[in-house]
Parts: sequence; C-alpha cells; structure tokens
Amino acid sequence: MRIDSEPLLIADTLVDNGQMRLPNESRSNHQAQTDLLLVTAKQAATMCGKSLRTWRTWDAAGWIPRPVRIGRSTLWRADELREWVAAGCPRRPEWEART
Repeated sequence: MRIDSEPLLIADTLVDNGQMRLPNESRSNHQAQTDLLLVTAKQAATMCGKSLRTWRTWDAAGWIPRPVRIGRSTLWRADELREWVAAGCPRRPEWEART
C-alpha cells in the first residue's frame, strides 16, 4: 500500500508531485516547477490556483493562452502563463492580438 506522501516508482523513474525524476536524483537537485519551460494542464492549473476541471473549461472557452501540442501531449509555455497573468489574464483573442 502506497502512502500519498511517498513517491511512486514506475520503471526505475520516480513520480513525485506530478514530476518525473530518476531514482538517484535528489529532491533538492530536482528541477523546480518554476524552471520548467512547458507544463501540463494540471501543473498550469496549480500555478494559477485553479482545479484541473476549471482549467480545461477555460481552455475550451478560449479564456487562457493557447496550448502547444507535441504528439499527444497538450502543454502550456510556463513563461507565457506568467506574462498572461501579469497582463491581467485577458481572454485568448485579446492575448493573441497582443503578441
């Protein structure tokens, strides 16, 4: 039985708070979320203090910056999200008109 505070081991890779790291990589050496270039919907929602469901609803409604799709992954640029928040969280059409 796994306790939620313990990292989950998947094929020699640890998954800790949604971040993957190698077993020999310590938490202090692990790349901080603020250093990530691309973030998942869950990470983006967390960065903005919202639930995943709210984040997906906002994406479908066009209220947040457009994600990047790489293969089957849907990701957001972390720096763009920070700029978007600093600009007052404008709707997607207004945001895209600025850039």
